[in-house]
Amino acid sequence: MRNGLKKDAAEILESAIEAVEPSVAVKRALTREKNTLQVGSRSYDLDMFRNIYVVAFGEASVPMSRALEEILYDIPLKGVAITKYGLGSKLEQIEVSEAAHPVPDENSLKAGQLVKEILAQAEKEDLVIFLISGGGSSLLTLPRKDVSFKELVKLHEALLSSGATIKEINTVRKHLSTVKGGGLAKMAFPAQSISLMLSDVVGDTPDIIASGPTVPDPSTFEDFYDIVERYQITLLPSISRLLEDGLNGLIEETLKTGDPVFGNCYSELIGTNCTALCSAQKKASQLGYNTLLLSSYVTGESKEIAKVFAALAKNELLHGRPMSRPACILAGGEVTVTVRNNGKGGRCQEMALSFAIEVEGLEDMLFLAAGTDGIDGPTDAAGAFADGSSVEKASMQGMDATKMLSSHDSYSFFNSIGDLHKIGQTGTNVMDIYILLVR
Repeated sequence: MRNGLKKDAAEILESAIEAVEPSVAVKRALTREKNTLQVGSRSYDLDMFRNIYVVAFGEASVPMSRALEEILYDIPLKGVAITKYGLGSKLEQIEVSEAAHPVPDENSLKAGQLVKEILAQAEKEDLVIFLISGGGSSLLTLPRKDVSFKELVKLHEALLSSGATIKEINTVRKHLSTVKGGGLAKMAFPAQSISLMLSDVVGDTPDIIASGPTVPDPSTFEDFYDIVERYQITLLPSISRLLEDGLNGLIEETLKTGDPVFGNCYSELIGTNCTALCSAQKKASQLGYNTLLLSSYVTGESKEIAKVFAALAKNELLHGRPMSRPACILAGGEVTVTVRNNGKGGRCQEMALSFAIEVEGLEDMLFLAAGTDGIDGPTDAAGAFADGSSVEKASMQGMDATKMLSSHDSYSFFNSIGDLHKIGQTGTNVMDIYILLVR
């Protein structure tokens, strides 16, 4: 019974990920009829452009770029695709670079400098195509003048372990960068530009995806200040000076709505968490489950959100609600973990461990929490399976579930009982998927 549920959950997740495969998403969004390129409500006469530049960044940048090369197979392209270590592969025309995620490294900085050089060549008669996906904020980095890169890295690390949401983290990132918060749109001007985006943020807000490099930014230096105060983050000297200057109006804000550079920009959302969830729901129905798609907006502390799924499981087992069994309850989003100890794991594994504790001893159900990118936190697992037997199995291995949750050591917990879900890096990223199955 349990192995059957694991198999079903894995197949449902696989279907979700396939629906947001990057090359499929690009070819769905871009159509070409002879020398007319159609994207959304816009048509572009390719004969009108002297050069076409491509700037792709994020975990899906290589397959997105490959799809674009196939669509524009007979047209010269110049540009770069910046992706996460291990996801790079050769393209026909576009250069490929690898960098670090979720914390930028020297290659992220080099990528930012290279993109600046590429866009400096773009003129009015040119077209720039931006291919943007999850992880872009880290992979493409170019600090504002006088901001220390080493201090920027330290701030990234502090933000990621603080419990701040991705919106809050990216608000800070935008104000430290020349490429984020509309910065790339400014660099590309006066060329025309198209931005195709795979969303890895709750709500699919364009100004949060990869820190909004080609769209207006509504956030301010005051928001930056409020965030670091809220999470009690100590700023190192160069960043503290930048924030003070920003608050005093001594340096310019990020680009806002109405800036003339956006008159030349067109943006299109081509894949989301909801896209993945709808495919997962269809697969679950094919497997014989009665399905309910709760939401693609799940946020909050990972271990607390797990209690909601545990409550749903208990209600299904006792009352057959909110739908009759067999039931599949689906949701997606991106939760957070406030790290207080140095265990190994990720937000999905932590959610699964918290769920396991809440449902200890119960039967006929299983929970899978997994990242669509195949990597949960700094681990080689996408997430983990959990059910009513997980705590007992780990106990037989000498592990205390409650203590391991407190130390954020979920990876060791699920590794000991063989319930990590390892699928490898998928090359896409539309946040996380949560699957609850009840027989």
